Amino acid sequence: MSKSMMKVLQLSGKSQTRVLIVLIASVVFACYMPTLNNGFVWDDDVNFTENFNYRGLSPSHLNWMFTTFHDANFHPLAWLTLGFDFVLWGMNPAGYHLTNLVLHVLNAVLFFFLIIEFLRLTSVVTTDIDMLGIKVSALIGALFFAIHPLRVETVSWISTRGDLLCGIFYLLTIIAYVRMSDKKSTIDRRKWFLLSMLFYMFSLLSRAWGITLPLVLLILDFYPLRRLAPGCRPRSSFKKLLIEKIPFALLALGGGVVAFLAKKGSMLNVPEHGVIDRFMQAAYGLCFYLYKTIVPIRLSPFYLLDKSFNPIEAKYIACALLVLCVTLVLIIMRRRWPWAITAWGCYAVIVSPLLGFVQSGPQIAADRYTYISCMPFGILVGAGILRMLILWRKESHLLFVWLSVVTAILTGLLFLTVNSSRQVRFWHDSRSLWNHVLQLNPDNYLAYYNRGVLNQDQGRLAEAIADYSLAVKLDPEYSEAYYNRGISRESQGDLTVAIVDYSEAIQLNPKYVEAYNNRGVLRKAKGDLAGAVTDFNTAIRLNPLSPEAYANRGVIRLSQNDLKRAVQDFTKALEVASGNWSHRVQIEQILGDVRARLDS
Repeated sequence: MSKSMMKVLQLSGKSQTRVLIVLIASVVFACYMPTLNNGFVWDDDVNFTENFNYRGLSPSHLNWMFTTFHDANFHPLAWLTLGFDFVLWGMNPAGYHLTNLVLHVLNAVLFFFLIIEFLRLTSVVTTDIDMLGIKVSALIGALFFAIHPLRVETVSWISTRGDLLCGIFYLLTIIAYVRMSDKKSTIDRRKWFLLSMLFYMFSLLSRAWGITLPLVLLILDFYPLRRLAPGCRPRSSFKKLLIEKIPFALLALGGGVVAFLAKKGSMLNVPEHGVIDRFMQAAYGLCFYLYKTIVPIRLSPFYLLDKSFNPIEAKYIACALLVLCVTLVLIIMRRRWPWAITAWGCYAVIVSPLLGFVQSGPQIAADRYTYISCMPFGILVGAGILRMLILWRKESHLLFVWLSVVTAILTGLLFLTVNSSRQVRFWHDSRSLWNHVLQLNPDNYLAYYNRGVLNQDQGRLAEAIADYSLAVKLDPEYSEAYYNRGISRESQGDLTVAIVDYSEAIQLNPKYVEAYNNRGVLRKAKGDLAGAVTDFNTAIRLNPLSPEAYANRGVIRLSQNDLKRAVQDFTKALEVASGNWSHRVQIEQILGDVRARLDS
């Protein structure tokens, strides 16, 4: 045995825990430290670089954070941390990434303590193993969770801050709940119960992950907490457990309603994705995340949901049958393998809102959805390591067998670390991200579109047009791709073809206000004033709060010497425009000149 291991064994219990915490923090920080070199990517533009509302901690900023749905989310505590980031780092992405990394390290440490709590409670723990063995097992389980490549997306993407913060409060909720169940004193139980409720409320204000937590706590009541009192009627004991969950359920209901309202606009309608489709997609998701946990290769930032989703396709039927068989076997073996049915049940319940029953967005799955839902697998890893230690104590094994097992564990952790570090590089910038997605799936039309937007923003118009053209080739009904291709072609001076693209976008989406505005501007430039006015009138009818439409119509009326109605349009444009509207100063000057002409 090495001298360093001997020193750890000689330490007191608290000192051993501190050493293991430092080890976890060091490994996790080293694994994800390359994220500090990454920039803002993907939705970070909408959330941060183009969003001024979170930049500070003034009353107006706080009011926005706690009252606004932004990008189909409501997570005020996450915005609060991002406001602190802006105060500390400005718009330097390294600081935001550092906060993400620190939060992930905290989650890894809290998960370490949660595994210890569970291992203490399970039947696996006997006199054949001491607390150091439990802590070492928990260490490996926590590292398996924290350095797994499926965590890369959540840690590397600043827009997933809510998941990281929610994870902290989610874990604290369960730890407090377990401590409550372990107390005999009514006062102590009440204290831990209230603390658990407080943490749960904070988790919901960070992200809506916890809406299924009452069911998870109920599962844990059966195993490993075993809270059905011996000698009592199971019905009465179960009723007591249900009543205890009512406060959690009320918070979950509120969080669920808020999450539904926030995401309502991004959900697919049932006619587009039917009930059977959703159930088959859910079965696929359950198998997909389990498979990627075991075989973490070819991980993509964007797993596209095929618009021609066919629920009777072989892979979906196979997944549905596998889920059904696994569930039935675990139910039958629930008394012999209580740990297995608990892990499977918690996993399925936690991830259920993200499996497609309430489809939000065009993805069929996402690595970030595993951040909390796959924690049960980390607990199983810790329990498996502990079982091995117990068997080692009970039975005599050759030294090379023990060394082989230790080598296999370390090799597995090293593989996860190397794979995660490699995955982090794909999140360095948006171009690396979308190139990686397209390398894995050359038919991903959304990846072409997003890379096209990036090229367009960087002035690479020819490349942008090529990407948009590939996007509409793969999805001929993608109105946004036509619209953005029209913008790029307009920037190249090809107004006629740009009008064709805007018209195609309008045909696919008759409520496309921006396309009407842009087409109206180009029609005016080509001398078609009547057509331009028609487009601006339609834009105003669809969106009476569009300052561009009023201003553009005002310019035409001004050119026609219709000064009174031009004043009306310019005045309305300034009235409905935001305070930081980029054309405000220009329109104020024009309005002043027109009013002066009227007065004269």
